[in-house]
Amino acid sequence: MRRLLPVAAAVVVLLFSGLVHGVWTDRWAAAPDLNEAVARMDALPLQLGDWEGEALPGKGRPNGGLAGALARRYVHRASGRAVTVFLGCGRPGPVSIHTPDVCYAASGFEVDTPKEFLLPNDSAARGAIFYTSRLVKTKAADKTELRIFWSWNAGGKWQVAENPRFAFVREQVLYKLYLLREAGTGANPGPADAEPCLELMNVLLPALDRALMDRS
Repeated sequence: MRRLLPVAAAVVVLLFSGLVHGVWTDRWAAAPDLNEAVARMDALPLQLGDWEGEALPGKGRPNGGLAGALARRYVHRASGRAVTVFLGCGRPGPVSIHTPDVCYAASGFEVDTPKEFLLPNDSAARGAIFYTSRLVKTKAADKTELRIFWSWNAGGKWQVAENPRFAFVREQVLYKLYLLREAGTGANPGPADAEPCLELMNVLLPALDRALMDRS
């Protein structure tokens, strides 16, 4: 009997590992029709208030298990400030992973510890929560600094999660949103609450809510 205990324990561990992997990869989930979710992204306007957008060729192809993706660069007409926007959608498993702090670190950037950023009450998208981080990459005499914001949405407000794989596992469709500003060589991107990304969010997030979440 004692000889069977290690075998039984090993079987339990294997079954649990398989269950966890199946949940993470949506192995047993009923596959929803993602065509509508993907099509809704195209309803996001190129013109958002004082911001003019343009598609980024080759940057909006879905990969990493995403069902659809959109990449644009929005430029503020008066100031010339530019913000890059990436929007992806799909099943929660693939969408919840590959966060930008991990991806940029793998590309040689030093990444500050991500912090939660709650949009203020005077924002048009108050209550939305993002992660934000400052990224720095030094190559020879060049130094590039970035500020990035990212969040997820399963049909309500934009929100963050310490473990998004588990936080969104019950959802059918999940969107993720990145906003990125490149400060340029040797320039400091400044504090998060003084970011042009936040100015763009005031018009971008309400437009996204209308495009993605309106079921009327």
